Amino acid sequence: RHFPRPVSVHSGAFAMDSFKGLANKAKAWGDEKLPQMKTKMKELGEKTQKMIVPSPSASGATQAVVDPALLGLRALQRPPIPNPEGTPEMRLLVVLQPPETLPPPPAPAGTYDFCVVVGNLVYVSGIGPLAPTPDAHLGKVGNVSDSGNDGVIDAVLGAKAARACALTMLAVLRDNLGSLNHVKRLVKAVGFVNSAPDFIDQPRVMNGFSETMIEMFGDAGRGARSAVGVSSLPKGWAVEVEAVFELKENLCK
Repeated sequence: RHFPRPVSVHSGAFAMDSFKGLANKAKAWGDEKLPQMKTKMKELGEKTQKMIVPSPSASGATQAVVDPALLGLRALQRPPIPNPEGTPEMRLLVVLQPPETLPPPPAPAGTYDFCVVVGNLVYVSGIGPLAPTPDAHLGKVGNVSDSGNDGVIDAVLGAKAARACALTMLAVLRDNLGSLNHVKRLVKAVGFVNSAPDFIDQPRVMNGFSETMIEMFGDAGRGARSAVGVSSLPKGWAVEVEAVFELKENLCK
């Protein structure tokens, strides 16, 4: 039989000395490398700090320093849209500011359909500003100096007419689709502004439509757009808008 060789006191002492030696080496390595690591971390921090500058605002916030070569790209980046949560039907409860309501969906004024679905797109015919009533937004849109003369309204009231077009269009979409939750995004809108001869601020007027769609659909409500000045519109409307929307895939199956 072979029995385990007893460990001598000398062997235990040797192991302890070896452990102490390794510990001393580790400490020496740490004493040498730790300052180097601190220096590297400081350099990295200073490099990162150079990438931001103090904001001129009093709030003390910071803003990124933009490489001039990236300015074009930055211009295309969009700020977050407020209130992105919730379905369109839920947002509608917030978008409608009392006493606003969706008007009754109008009947077509001629031989056409208000909505035509092709694939996953729905084309919406020209919609007038029928909210809150069909005669609430009539007249030409002109400059401030012309407002009040011969039924001319200014761009601010024109934007309200464009918002009324948006609310009327939402009523038409809801009536034809059954729910606004089926809308995935706005693709394009074309706005016609009943303009005085010298009025050139049609895009500002159309913002009333676009901002309402963004309130409803978040960033998906920001589509391509045209704003066109015209000499007259049906019924004497101040604004008329037609649009194309994309529908969610599960609706189109």
